[in-house]
Amino acid sequence: GGTQPNFVAVRSAMLKQPLLDEAPKEDGWMYVRLFATVISVSLGSSLQFGFATGSLNNLEQIVPDALAAAGNPINIAKWAFINSCFSIGGLIGSYGCVIPLAILGRKNTLLVTNAFVFLSSALMYFGTNWLMLVAGRVCIGVVAGVAQMVAGSYMTEIAPIGIRGSVGVCSQVGIVIGIAFANFLTAPSFHTFGTPERWRYVFLFPSFFSLFQLCVLPFCPESPSFLIKSKGSHLALDTLKKLHREASAAAHMNNLRQQMQEGGNKGDDMSVMDLLMATSLRKQVAVGIVIKIGVQFSGIDAIFYYSTLMFRHAGVSDPQLATTLLSLVNLTMTFIAMAIMEKAGRRLLIMVTWCGMCSGFFAIFLASCLGEEFNIVPLFMSNIQVVAMVLIIISFAVGVGNVEGFIISEIMPVYAKDTLMSIGQPLNWIANLTVSTFFPIIFQALGRNAYLIFVGLTFFFGWFTFTRLPETKGKTIAQVTKDFENY
Repeated sequence: GGTQPNFVAVRSAMLKQPLLDEAPKEDGWMYVRLFATVISVSLGSSLQFGFATGSLNNLEQIVPDALAAAGNPINIAKWAFINSCFSIGGLIGSYGCVIPLAILGRKNTLLVTNAFVFLSSALMYFGTNWLMLVAGRVCIGVVAGVAQMVAGSYMTEIAPIGIRGSVGVCSQVGIVIGIAFANFLTAPSFHTFGTPERWRYVFLFPSFFSLFQLCVLPFCPESPSFLIKSKGSHLALDTLKKLHREASAAAHMNNLRQQMQEGGNKGDDMSVMDLLMATSLRKQVAVGIVIKIGVQFSGIDAIFYYSTLMFRHAGVSDPQLATTLLSLVNLTMTFIAMAIMEKAGRRLLIMVTWCGMCSGFFAIFLASCLGEEFNIVPLFMSNIQVVAMVLIIISFAVGVGNVEGFIISEIMPVYAKDTLMSIGQPLNWIANLTVSTFFPIIFQALGRNAYLIFVGLTFFFGWFTFTRLPETKGKTIAQVTKDFENY
């Protein structure tokens, strides 16, 4: 074949690299490289996302009081807006990173984004009026938008197929650690930074994580999927060999080549119009979009942003502590999800999410009714609401919370993957924006009836998944595409 000489050239070039001389078969640095990349992306990018999601939840009284003391009081709508500006930044980030991604690749795009982290830290630390806080939230939102577009797929693309799911979950783990860490730093019971005097220090932490990433990530490999599209297959294969065993690297390479050929036109990505018109991919597009939107409209964001408000409403004695414990449950469950991710199917886990969340929100509604309307053991009923919220978090973390990050990579061929991400991700942020802006306002107006909205939505998503999504675990794109024909 015509590819033989290149392969030999690549082999000999590769063996000239030190490190590989001792062991052409097994490169001891292989796992170190993979681990370093995964850690620096998870802590430097994904964690920023989670930290920003959780950092204002417990400060829902402290920050407005601080602004009022500075002579700039705010109402619930302005508070909701400060919270939700994070999503506006996310939208900007997920759209704005499309061009840098094509030019700079995954790794350098993440590195450049750190500038926004430092800017956000400064604005949140020095902000005395709500507009400065809004600007700070938009900046950190940009970081989160880029992280969501890049982190999960970058890690999935460098991982050997056997551990792909577990590595893909690492971006979710980063997010969840970020939420828990932010809640811990802001809960008054832990005497950390959840006080009127010290709350501003919380917003310096994201900069420390950025510095860590700027020290480690420059030495990590770039994504092979980006390299094959922009720099050709030589470099992609070289990089794969630094991350995979010989056989795995060759198999991975063949997969990439094959997907590129299917895409036709010299491996360019499909345009959005082409993707929407492509009848062969219509079902995959629908599933990808519904899952991306479903994650936000499931009501999970209402909890991540406003659980302290909900717990206060339910009459819980220390709502900030309850919120922090909730995020620790989320963290624990995400690790458990990593363990079962490769054993249980993705489809089953997503179904567990929708059923659990649907029941959980209904239980909160019911307990709130019985406790407040009919005065049936009110203290017990407020505890039931906490338990139901824990159930919601567990259901979310086990399934959709983890799978959502990489499901598009598993159902779409390489030439359409980024295109669907560029449709799904902004929709995800618009849904996030909708929930984070309107939930506190609707909750103030409707009280417990607001939970029924989420009961209805999660029921719909459950039905949709059950009737539309085939199992993807351990299958190649070609097999999954074939399975879609039966749905």
